[in-house]
Amino acid sequence: MSGSFGDPSVFLVRVLFELVAFVAFARYFLQLFRADFFNPVTQAVVKITDPVLNPLRTVIKPVGRHDLAALVFAILMVALMVWAITALQGVGLGISGLLMGTLYFAFLTVTNLFFWTVLLRAVASWLGNERSPGVSFLADLTDPVVAPVRRVLPPLGGIDLSPLAVLLIIQVAQMVVGNLLMG
Repeated sequence: MSGSFGDPSVFLVRVLFELVAFVAFARYFLQLFRADFFNPVTQAVVKITDPVLNPLRTVIKPVGRHDLAALVFAILMVALMVWAITALQGVGLGISGLLMGTLYFAFLTVTNLFFWTVLLRAVASWLGNERSPGVSFLADLTDPVVAPVRRVLPPLGGIDLSPLAVLLIIQVAQMVVGNLLMG
């Protein structure tokens, strides 16, 4: 009996799988963006993901800066999440439905990763602790995304509005892609 409040089991499955996929996508983007792997927060992400990714790398080799094992693992976690949620809801799901759901939720997970890291980085900049390992980790993930917007939208009166613009772009992209894939 889920009513209007939703099903707690579906919520827990989604949170668990999205958290694992979130960390795997973060690992992929840290490698892609050439993050500082000596940062303690980045080291934590590496230590969390290495037990799964190292065996996968024997089969799925990296290509340049692309850690394909991390990417495949993240997408696999999203696919398992979609399958588990539909199974919990008693909904039959064909291959095309699984692929569309995986594509949609992988896009949501990646955009949510950037949404939250950009937001946390903006809040951290207001607090003035730019040298902490956590803020450095956030900078490694957000700078490649915010920098192109920052070049187009210069600071106004000493206030950098580019993170706000990126957050708005992410929200609009989620709506547009959601309507295209799931609408």
